[in-house]
Amino acid sequence: MLVLGLDPSTTSTGYGLVDGDGRRAATFVDCGCFRPPRNVTFDRRLQVLFDGVNEVLQTHKPDAVAIEGSFYGKDADAAAKLGEARGVLRLAVTLTGIESVVYSPAEIKKALTGNGQATKESVQYMVAQTLKMKKLPTPLDASDALAIALCHLQRPASSSSEERGRKPEVEALLRRVSSR
Repeated sequence: MLVLGLDPSTTSTGYGLVDGDGRRAATFVDCGCFRPPRNVTFDRRLQVLFDGVNEVLQTHKPDAVAIEGSFYGKDADAAAKLGEARGVLRLAVTLTGIESVVYSPAEIKKALTGNGQATKESVQYMVAQTLKMKKLPTPLDASDALAIALCHLQRPASSSSEERGRKPEVEALLRRVSSR
């Protein structure tokens, strides 16, 4: 199965392609980044992401697509823009007839390193080890995208946060509120 991993960003969206089936070692296919020019409007940035992922989808024709989900930061505007970028990527994927699966950053890190709080450099190192690469995949956005694809290969289809429903943090909050 050929899996495309996507690490959304409005400045440097990473992509990584990995081939594997769970019974044999995964192999590296390709990786890189979509980088919109800095001096363009936000709408144009989104178009660059859409066009970039479309090109990868048409060139490689993956069987599955896995995308990194949201993380909670302090900047609501940045989070909203990241959500828009993720939405554009998911739309491009959906238009090809492939459904995307979303994994949280902690799920991805845990799948590769055993630690949901691992550093980007630790994930990068484990990606290189897992794919038997002679050198570390760069840039970090591309190695993160490879990690997302590897995470998908290691997980059953129904194990993503989105397919399970609410995130554990949301469930815990709802339990606290309802117990009052």
